[in-house]
Amino acid sequence: MDALDRRLLDALQRDASVTNASLAELCGLSPSSCLRRVQRLKAEGYLSGTVALADADRLGRGLTAIVEVVLELHAKSKRGKFLEVLEREASVTQAWTVTGDPDMVLILRLKDMKEYAELVNRVFDTDPNVLRFRTLFVMSTHKDTTVIPTDALP
Repeated sequence: MDALDRRLLDALQRDASVTNASLAELCGLSPSSCLRRVQRLKAEGYLSGTVALADADRLGRGLTAIVEVVLELHAKSKRGKFLEVLEREASVTQAWTVTGDPDMVLILRLKDMKEYAELVNRVFDTDPNVLRFRTLFVMSTHKDTTVIPTDALP
């Protein structure tokens, strides 16, 4: 991993739709060298996928909720069942097991409060392992990025 690899990672995180020729020019590489480096970064797992980021508001999912979940039982089998339910819920876009008071933190992208209420009934209220949950609704967004800094790389 060198400075050119970090520049490639930074550029691709900001816009993965850039052509190889443009990326090569941006990073000061020949197109063939650039392509080889990008392929190596993918093969080594530094780039795990290429996606297009959709606008949630334009897709009718402008209500964002952050949900803290406390589980009663922490055994892998009990937590695994809950995770399986979350996987099936399209409005759950991110889920983490965390340290601290909540056991999990979820990010929901919802159409409206009706959808939220239905999800609460379907996911949280019917699972006996969900001890409690707390929901925070996002009023405004000040930073929302998928770019991961590359400054910690050797």
